[in-house]
Amino acid sequence: MSKDIKLRKGVTSDESVIAEVLREGEVLHLALKDSEGIYSVPVNYGFKPGAIYIHSSKTGRKISALALGEEVGFSVVASHKLQPSEKPCNWGCAFRSVVGCGVPRLLEDHEKVVALNLIMEQYSGKKGDIDSSAARAVEVVEIMITTATARLVDRE
Repeated sequence: MSKDIKLRKGVTSDESVIAEVLREGEVLHLALKDSEGIYSVPVNYGFKPGAIYIHSSKTGRKISALALGEEVGFSVVASHKLQPSEKPCNWGCAFRSVVGCGVPRLLEDHEKVVALNLIMEQYSGKKGDIDSSAARAVEVVEIMITTATARLVDRE
């Protein structure tokens, strides 16, 4: 999933660790670029190895940018704990996060139902039961992950 990069402390490109953090997360921050510039938006998401799924209204800046099919960036912070210190420069954070890039593709018909059920499973822990009429009311996007790394920092 990752290009060759020099890994910082706690950074891994292990796909099983990336999957674990993505399954733990609740909000994905999606970074897009359109004719107006760079745009970052928090979204709910679903995940399966190699792909992230999001839903959107049928109109607006987010879906217009995604429809371009240009590479996007994303990040998820699954856990975060601020760790204060007596000295200002010794403060830190323990966290579990994923950052990556991917290529979006608008889904159609049955693909939308499958993806929306994955999104529901992300939050409920159970298989969803979305029907095709609900899927027709929204746009659903698959983001094929091209690069991703997880960073796990435990500062105790």
